[in-house]
Amino acid sequence: MKRVREHEARAFERHAAAFAEEASKLGKRLKEEEDRIRCLEEEMTASRGDKEWFRLGTDYLVEHMKEEQARREEAVEKWKQLYLAIKTELDDLIQRTRQGERLYLGDEEGGTIERLQKEVKAKEETAETLRSRVGEMEKEACKRDREIDILRQSLRILSNKKRGRIGKNQLRDLH
Repeated sequence: MKRVREHEARAFERHAAAFAEEASKLGKRLKEEEDRIRCLEEEMTASRGDKEWFRLGTDYLVEHMKEEQARREEAVEKWKQLYLAIKTELDDLIQRTRQGERLYLGDEEGGTIERLQKEVKAKEETAETLRSRVGEMEKEACKRDREIDILRQSLRILSNKKRGRIGKNQLRDLH
């Protein structure tokens, strides 16, 4: 029974560490996307003369990015709290097991087994909740990536239209 508890404790620690690592990776990925968009914005500023239009587009992008960053930071903070709660609970469980807390046979056995079954069920529900949250976070990341791609394409289209108008106007002036 002691081995089973320790094995479960290690498994939960591994899962919690994996979730924390995933949250960290998502944060890094978001930072990279922000840097990449800033570079694109700088390139667009250098190649365009119409600053007002560009400012409107960048204001929207910056606002969108700040909202996304706030949501990400909130999710990361929740993951950290959840990870710490699980880790503390598992550490306590391991320590109680090592200190010699034993299961007693007899009348208490039924109650102890029921308590353990409830604990296992609660932890399984927690793990399932974590899995669903990870799935939701991945969906959000895909949506955000899609939105960023659409915005980039729109930006390219608008910049190409502006260039085309400028080129036609210059040709008319030559004739």
